[in-house]
Amino acid sequence: MTDDYDTILLTLTTMMGRVAYDIGNRPWEFCDYVSWRPKIPAPRLRRDANTLRRLPSPEPRRRRQSGAKRRAERTLFPDALDSKGMMFVIKDSTFRILRQVAFALIVAASRLEVGLVIGWSAVLPKLRADNATSFTVTDQDVTWLVSLPGISGVAMTLAIGPLIEFTGPTRLLRALLFLAGVLWLLQAFTPYLSLLYLGRLGSCLAFNVVGPLAPALISELVEPSVRGSLVAVVEAVVALGQLAVYCLADALPWRLTTAVCGAPFFVVFVLAFWVPESPYWLLRQDRPEDAAKALSRLRGSVKDTSVELDEIAVGVKERPQSTLKDQVKQLTVPQNFRPVLFLASVFVLRELGGQYVVFSYTVYLFREAGVSMDAYTCTILVGAVRLACTVLGSLLLDRVGRRPMLLATGVVCGLAELVGGAFLLGQFPGASWVPLAAVLVFVSSYGLGMSPIPWVLLGELLPPAVRSVGTSICVFNFALSIFVVSYTFPPLVEHAGVGTALIAFAGFHAVLSVVTWAFLPETRGKSLSDLKDAFTSAPKEADDAAAGEGKGTENTKDTNV
Repeated sequence: MTDDYDTILLTLTTMMGRVAYDIGNRPWEFCDYVSWRPKIPAPRLRRDANTLRRLPSPEPRRRRQSGAKRRAERTLFPDALDSKGMMFVIKDSTFRILRQVAFALIVAASRLEVGLVIGWSAVLPKLRADNATSFTVTDQDVTWLVSLPGISGVAMTLAIGPLIEFTGPTRLLRALLFLAGVLWLLQAFTPYLSLLYLGRLGSCLAFNVVGPLAPALISELVEPSVRGSLVAVVEAVVALGQLAVYCLADALPWRLTTAVCGAPFFVVFVLAFWVPESPYWLLRQDRPEDAAKALSRLRGSVKDTSVELDEIAVGVKERPQSTLKDQVKQLTVPQNFRPVLFLASVFVLRELGGQYVVFSYTVYLFREAGVSMDAYTCTILVGAVRLACTVLGSLLLDRVGRRPMLLATGVVCGLAELVGGAFLLGQFPGASWVPLAAVLVFVSSYGLGMSPIPWVLLGELLPPAVRSVGTSICVFNFALSIFVVSYTFPPLVEHAGVGTALIAFAGFHAVLSVVTWAFLPETRGKSLSDLKDAFTSAPKEADDAAAGEGKGTENTKDTNV
C-alpha cells in the first residue's frame, strides 16, 4: 500500500516537473499537454537535460526504487533520466531563457524606429495646419519628407555591412539609439525647415541601419530553441511603433507627438548597456576571451558554455567572409544569380504594390477617398489591424509554409486594391465605407504574409557564396522602389485619382503572384543545405557553383560587404 501511495505521489511530482520543464524550454507551447510527450525530438531534449540537476536526496543513503516507481519515471519523463534512472528537475533553464528573451526584447525595441519613421507622416497634416510654426510646409515638402526613407536607404545600402562589422553590432546599436532620440527631439523643436529635413534624414538613416541590424543581432545572442519565436516580436515591434505614432498624431500636437517618439530610445539606450556584444563578432575579431565572457553572460554563469563557444568558433573559421570581388564573380553562376534576381523582383513588386504609401499617406489617402469616418480614426484602425495580423502571421508561418502564404496574401492584397479602386472610380452612392474595408483587408493580408515572408526568404534562399552582395542588391532595390513609389504617388493621385492608383497597385500584385507561383520553392522545414540547389536547373550548374565557391574561398579575409 505504501508503494502505491509513493507511486501516486511520484506521478504527480513528475507531471509537475514536466510542466516546469516545458515552460522553461518551450515557453510558447506550454499549454499543449495532450499526451504529456514532448513535440521536440528526443536528442534535443537529451541535450537540454544537461541543464538540469538531480533532486537532493532527503536521506543520507539512496534506497532502491520499486519497479512501479521506475516505470512511472520512464513513462512521464523518459528523456530527463540518467543511466541509473534518477530524476532531474529544472534548475536554471527557465531563468536562462528569460535572460535571453530580455536581451532580445531590448534589441527588438530598437525596431520602434522603423515603425515610427514610417508612421510619422500622420503628423504632417497637423504640421501644415499649425500657424504657430515659423516655417511653411508645402506639398512638395510633404512628398520629400515621406520619400526620405527610400532615398537614404539607397545611399546607405552598401555601407551598412562594413559599418556593423567595423564597430560591432551591440556598440553600433547603442550609438544609434542615442542618436535616434536626439534626432527626434531636433525635429520636434526645430525653428527652421532645414533642421526638420536634417532631423528627418538622420532618423531615416538610423531606420535603414536598425532594420537589418536588430534581427541579425538577436539571432547571434539567443539559443536556437527560442530564436524563431522572437522573430514575431521583432515584426510586432514595427507594427507597434506605427500604431503608437498614429494614436499620438490623433491626440497630441505635432511637436509633442514628435518629441514623445524620441523618449523610448533614451530608455532603451540605457538598457542596451546590459546587452553583451555578439560572441560571433568577437570571435571574428580574434577576441576569444571576450567572446567567452559575453556567452557566459548570455547563458548564465551556471551553464558550461565551452562546447557552444567551440561550435561558434568552428563555424566562423569554416565560413570566412568573402571579399566583394569574389562575391561579384560568383554572381555569374546561374545557381547564385537566379535567387538574387527572384528576391529582388519580389521586393520591387511588393513595393510597387503600394504598401509604403498605404502606411505613410494614410491620413491623406482616407481624406482623398472621401471616407465618412474621421481619417485619424481610420489610421488607428489600420495600425491596430496590422499589429494583430503581424503577430498572427508570424505564428502561422512555420505551419502553413512560405509559398502558399505569400501566394495567397499577394492575391488578396491585389483584390482588395482592385475592389477599392473600382468603387472609387465608380462613385457608387452609399459606398464610402468600401475603401476603408478594402484598405483594412489589404493591411491584414500584408501583415499575415507580404510583410515578413520576403525577409525570411532573404535568409533562406540566398546562397552563402553571394549572401552579402545579394542582400545588398535586394535591399538597394527595396529602398529605390520605396522612393519611386512615395515620390510619384502624390502627382499620380492629383492627375488620375486614388482609384486609378489603387488599380495600378493591384496590377503589380498580380504580377507578383504569378512570379511567386512560377518560381518560388517551398522552404518550410528544409535546411539551408537543402535549399542550396533550389534554383539549379541542371547538375552541371551545381558542380560549377560548388567549384566556384571553393575557389572563391581560398583567398578570403575578415571583411563584410
